[in-house]
Amino acid sequence: MSMMDPITMATQLATFDVQPFQQRYQLQADKYQSQLSALGKVETALREFRTVIDKMNSATASVIKNTATLSQEGNFTANVDASALNGSYQIFVEQVATAHQVSTGMPAGTTADTQIPTTGTLDFTLNGEAMSIDLSTVDTDGDGTATLTELAAAINNDSTNPGINATLVRANGETHFMLSSTDTGVANTINVSASGTGQAWFEDAFTNLTDISTPQDAKIWLGAQGSGLALTSSSNTFSDVITGVDITVTKAQAAGEQPVGLTIGADQEATKEQLNAFIDAYNNLVSTIDGLTGSGSEDQQRGVLASDPTVRSVESQLSNLLRTQYNGKSLMEVGLSINREGKLELDTERFEAAQANGSSSLEAMFNGDGNLFDSLDQAIDPFLKFSNGLFKTRKDALQQNISRIDDKQATLERKYQMSYDRYLAQFTQMNSLMTQMNQTGSLFA
Repeated sequence: MSMMDPITMATQLATFDVQPFQQRYQLQADKYQSQLSALGKVETALREFRTVIDKMNSATASVIKNTATLSQEGNFTANVDASALNGSYQIFVEQVATAHQVSTGMPAGTTADTQIPTTGTLDFTLNGEAMSIDLSTVDTDGDGTATLTELAAAINNDSTNPGINATLVRANGETHFMLSSTDTGVANTINVSASGTGQAWFEDAFTNLTDISTPQDAKIWLGAQGSGLALTSSSNTFSDVITGVDITVTKAQAAGEQPVGLTIGADQEATKEQLNAFIDAYNNLVSTIDGLTGSGSEDQQRGVLASDPTVRSVESQLSNLLRTQYNGKSLMEVGLSINREGKLELDTERFEAAQANGSSSLEAMFNGDGNLFDSLDQAIDPFLKFSNGLFKTRKDALQQNISRIDDKQATLERKYQMSYDRYLAQFTQMNSLMTQMNQTGSLFA
């Protein structure tokens, strides 16, 4: 009688016992893993779409871009936002704003280590705010004396400092104690006095101040100097003097010079670049969803997420919002439409015409509470919340299914091992019996 290999037979039969379950579990695990991966792709595309929206929808950013052109550079710059109206202006810069800077009247021979009184106060006022330095607290190294270096540090580090910097400046062998306002304008004039110190030289130093830089407000004229509209600002930036335009002056003009021309107009290329980024991000999202939710055909495999309601809901909600009217107009009226494939297309000529006719009304369609970008962001938010978003919930459920299958496969491994051990024992015993029979038979041969 021929012998059998117990290991081979035990392996084959144990595998036969668990193989149908292994195949079913693997098919289920592959399905769940494919869905998990596909949901991740849709989520990534949706996050990228929202990122593009957020970049164009903030207090300082919008989809519409305007531009400012100057007839002469060097006197001021202009920053324009989407609310700026097309137009031409004449601006004359009479003076720029400056900060107050003074040198205190310290006696000759003053150095950084010159000792100052440790009694009395040094009082400051600036633009209606006050700061008082108690000279008994200036000594920070605990050596019993206070120096000008320690005084400068005490002023600069005081929690009530209204905007005054103290510095020590060395020039021609002399050390000068300087005070500077951090802000420009007449309102930020430094006022200081020392009292109760018992030392006249110190109190006189803060009485006898020398202006290094006199504080002044910026002044411009809308129109020619002397005959236009005069405007002043404590800083060098005039915000919203012209709707949607911030003017920052940098250099005063000489009396009699012609004002600088400022022309505000639509920046169509920059706007179109932003709008195309929005279109590309949306179309990428649609392509991703369509590629994973297709119903299938003879030539195309059924999408992994073909029956997933969460993903279909994303596309449906966003598509509906793109067909809604904003600021009394539909997107199609300004050149933005959805084609038969569900993707966005831009009619450049129609959009440029709409921008030329009124960039502020066009911007109001896209930006602001309740308008396009805000509506899209609100629709997207429930899907992408980190703690309880719909995508996270769906992915967590799939991951739990995969974990359960892993548990079943672990159980199956144990079942296989038990079957293998049983079959191995049986065939080993059978081989032993066959060996004994063969040996007995050989006695009668």
